[in-house]
Amino acid sequence: MIKLQHVNKFFNKRKANEIHVINDTSLELPETGIVALLGPSGCGKTTLLNAIGGLDKVNSGKIFIDDACISKMRASKVDSIRNAKIGYIFQNFNLLDRMTVFENVAIALRMIGIKDKHVIKERVNYCLKSVGIYQFRNKTTDALSGGQRQRVAIARAIVKNPRIIIADEPTGNLDSANTIEVMNIIKTISRDRLVLLVTHEKKIAEFYSSRIIDMKDGKVVGDRENDTDNYLDYQLENKIYLKDMPKHDAYGNQDIQVDVYSDGLSEAGIKLVLRAGNLYVDTGGKYNVVDENSNIELIDDHYSAMDSSIYENNRFEYDKYLPEGYKARYTSLYSPIKMFTNGFKTVAKFNRLKKLLLIGFMFASIFTFVAVSNVLGALDIKEKDFLTTNANYITVNNTKKDPTLAETLRNTKGVRAAFTGNTQVMLRMPFTEYLQSSNYEMQFGASITPMSVLKEEELYKGKLPTDDRGIVIDKLLVDKMFKSRVVQEVGIIKTSDLIGRKIKVKNLGEFTITGISNLNSPSAFFADSYCQDVLMYSQSTSTLDAPSSMPIEDANEGSNQDSDNPITDYAYAPSSIKIKKGKAPANDYEVVVRDTHEEDMPLNKEISANINNHKLKVVGYYTTDSQDDDAYYTTNHTILLGYISKQRVVSVYSDEPGVLADKLTEQGYSVQINYDRDKEKYELSEAQNIRSTFTAAGIIILVALIELFLMLRSSFLSRIKEVGTMRAIGLKKRDIYKMFIGEIAVITAITAIPGIAGAYYVLSHTTALLGAKFYIAPWVAVLSFLVLMLFNLIVGLMPVFQTMRKTPAAILARVDI
Repeated sequence: MIKLQHVNKFFNKRKANEIHVINDTSLELPETGIVALLGPSGCGKTTLLNAIGGLDKVNSGKIFIDDACISKMRASKVDSIRNAKIGYIFQNFNLLDRMTVFENVAIALRMIGIKDKHVIKERVNYCLKSVGIYQFRNKTTDALSGGQRQRVAIARAIVKNPRIIIADEPTGNLDSANTIEVMNIIKTISRDRLVLLVTHEKKIAEFYSSRIIDMKDGKVVGDRENDTDNYLDYQLENKIYLKDMPKHDAYGNQDIQVDVYSDGLSEAGIKLVLRAGNLYVDTGGKYNVVDENSNIELIDDHYSAMDSSIYENNRFEYDKYLPEGYKARYTSLYSPIKMFTNGFKTVAKFNRLKKLLLIGFMFASIFTFVAVSNVLGALDIKEKDFLTTNANYITVNNTKKDPTLAETLRNTKGVRAAFTGNTQVMLRMPFTEYLQSSNYEMQFGASITPMSVLKEEELYKGKLPTDDRGIVIDKLLVDKMFKSRVVQEVGIIKTSDLIGRKIKVKNLGEFTITGISNLNSPSAFFADSYCQDVLMYSQSTSTLDAPSSMPIEDANEGSNQDSDNPITDYAYAPSSIKIKKGKAPANDYEVVVRDTHEEDMPLNKEISANINNHKLKVVGYYTTDSQDDDAYYTTNHTILLGYISKQRVVSVYSDEPGVLADKLTEQGYSVQINYDRDKEKYELSEAQNIRSTFTAAGIIILVALIELFLMLRSSFLSRIKEVGTMRAIGLKKRDIYKMFIGEIAVITAITAIPGIAGAYYVLSHTTALLGAKFYIAPWVAVLSFLVLMLFNLIVGLMPVFQTMRKTPAAILARVDI
């Protein structure tokens, strides 16, 4: 059955402290009986057993089990053979302390493919009864004594009916009474099975073994058959033979008889009291009192050596309750469902400290979600973040301030509209609902866009205007209004509440909002005929900051003209103005002034006021009912010329801005596509923020993940013994991985899901207040969870992987736990 051919095993090979622990060993072992390995500590007995049992590898030579050479096999194949054919009894028991006695034994059956609960129950209970431990089946093994734990280990080794039992110092940690009981069980098993026994007790080996192999310095120095028809001179510590005691005295009367046995070593002053059925013993504190409930047995006889009668009547039926004709075959303990259910059970049994550590996992998940959403928020560049004009605009440089350039471009094929300026203005919405707000108005930036390019189907609310005084603003601008909470202060609660409200433009009067478009554009659509004038008379802006509420007098500030004598467009003069003398302005640079200036500003004479470095010529005087009106009124074209003189660009609208830009570039114009310009500028300004965000997020994630790593590694190291035991009894590496994958997945789920959900809720309700950019979406939460799960699996399985590279014997020998 078992054959060894020139087996060699070294520790610290090719180093100064090299040990040749198995030295050219060849053996052929029988199929039944007890083969004992004897020798001093360190001679290689346990290492040889580990090599035969597949718990350790050899450097050279061959080991055969049923003609299969396990020394040349992959670890998984060796596991299958060990699981099916070998039962292991360890000196240190190597039980799974967090499991019950029953489960410790049942796991061996499940690994050989037996799943029927009824079969498992009957077989396990039979084995527990056979070793005298049945009454403790529902206790966890850490609650048992040493002798009881070793009986559980024996039951686990024999329950699957292996052909080979390897017993490594099975009595090393037991007292004499338990030693004999355990050896009697092992002897019973050996009747039809091979038991390889390592022991330091020569008397035990010579009494129970059918063959004895002596070892020294890694070599077999003796191999002999042993006569088991002998006696064991082995006095049990719990048995006191009264007739062998040196001194015996009897005391008594007609009612009480007291026999006193002693070793005669010292005097004793003892008081005995019988009262109400109780015996009281007072030794003056000199002796311990042992009663009948102890494990001490008093035998009224002389000691005699034990013979084979102490085990001959023991019986064990190897295949009782096992399915008929069943052949052991390794079966995984962990289906996907079992992985997670076992994971939940493991977490539920965590002690208080480990459960507190789970809070750390939860905070780590919160930090991870915040960091991931912050990074994605910084990287998620949306049009609403960078667009300052309608995306269909291109900008043509007009550094020469050519007054005809806009008209020239307007007549170019592919151009829908062209305006001098950058189309970005600050519009004003008066608040007239309440007396408290009547002196305030809201300012918001917008890109002036011709109404002719807007289609009915592009409206979100309302309708297209029916006259030139109607306007449409885009939902992007409306969202900014609501986000700033300015409009809510005056009772504007929903988007449709904005329809019908007024927009004021200096000199041009009021316009009415008739609709809300949904183009994701910062556009305010005006009648084509008004667009250029709106650009001229509205305060220009280069940003789209959050809308703000301002007092009307502050909102009207910012004009670059003389506040006493503003130069304005006669076409938009108040109806109260009447020409008193001369004529209305008709040509460029002509102006009418108030009749109060007749003496100091003669007709047809130039005055100091100028536009575009051209002095204005007075062509008439006007009267008005307004005492404060002292403006200079000129033509619309003159105002436009003055506006052009201050602008360096022309904004051109096209349905295909890219195509038009290429065409104008070929014609020699300097052109920028507004969309590309705004995006590039935004990315440039955000580059530092993104770097800072990545750095901060990286630090947050690193700290969180280091915490996870330390906790998972600590958790694993505390279970090295359990892992070594599972490997030793035949569990394959892949099942060890599955076991920890299930636990890590459960830990991640029960901590990350509430942590991420809480962070998601908080961020989704406070993002505007935090100032930083966060990408809040369900898929981001899922991504954060997957990041945590992946990292936890990698980190959690890293020490598992490192450990699984070792042999089962090396894992069990670890001392860093």
